[in-house]
Amino acid sequence: MGLEIVRLLVTLWIALAPSARESDLAGSLRWLTVEPAFRPQSREVSNWRLEAARHLDSPAAFAFSLLLGETPASLPRCVKLNNYWCIKRAGWAGEIASDSEGHVAFASAAEGAQTAALLLRRYYVDFGWKSAQAIVSHWAPAQCGISIGGARVASLAVRGVGGTLRARWLAAHRGGAKGAAGVRRSVVADRPLPLMRTPSIEAGVTEVPLSSSMDLAALTLSTPSSGPRGRAAPVASCASETQRIARYAGLAIAGIAASPSDDLKLFDSAGQSTANLARIMANMAAVEIGPLRANPDLIAAAIARSDAAHAVASAQKAPGAASSPR
Repeated sequence: MGLEIVRLLVTLWIALAPSARESDLAGSLRWLTVEPAFRPQSREVSNWRLEAARHLDSPAAFAFSLLLGETPASLPRCVKLNNYWCIKRAGWAGEIASDSEGHVAFASAAEGAQTAALLLRRYYVDFGWKSAQAIVSHWAPAQCGISIGGARVASLAVRGVGGTLRARWLAAHRGGAKGAAGVRRSVVADRPLPLMRTPSIEAGVTEVPLSSSMDLAALTLSTPSSGPRGRAAPVASCASETQRIARYAGLAIAGIAASPSDDLKLFDSAGQSTANLARIMANMAAVEIGPLRANPDLIAAAIARSDAAHAVASAQKAPGAASSPR
């Protein structure tokens, strides 16, 4: 019924508007009749306008302007993805694609909201990340980089190769099989160095592409005293990212806790959500797509579906529960 009203309003608007507007609106009105699809060039889902008009907590005039094909210059990109929490891809329900930085394009805002509720349950209940600081540190992790003369030019693996799980496993099994001859240890010091990421073979993922004109000599990690004359030595720093995460956590706890390190009490002992889950979802959406806000009804419906799914899963795991037919 709501979609029919939208079509009627748009039809009336076209009838009263100059004919020149009719052709301008032709492309933007196709989302009223087609299935949701991702448009890579514009980095948007075809139905994002209708979804935003229904699910953003915004004035009616703003919603109507979206339906008529207008796009604010500063519109957050995740709004066009029906992803008001800027969730990264991982094969979620409703995921139809992702943008060049891995943000999910959802078929609907409702599926994006339900995924956010599911993720927060996993973080809090399954992983034990109970504070805003812990949740945000994993939700929007730090992205450090090489800074040359104050400009960030590439991402870093700040722990180095020696800090990877594979390297630690090999170190633990360095002795080899029992009875085998020992392997002589290299005399070269094994110190982990921050290494620059290389472009991914898959186009458009999160790696930072290197410009062919970039002076690779400038990327040599050295001390200021040994750097090339007149050129600032590269510096690996996460200070700004640490500040960003701290600010994000401070905004996420509004109306919930006094400190980012406090237990947010998002779920009770039975795994059912508390009122704080709706609050932190609203707060986090406000950070991700600010100054816009997610509609409280969207959040409430997502939490209700998440709680219902949890109740079903808990009942199936309970002792004596009937097994599902094969």
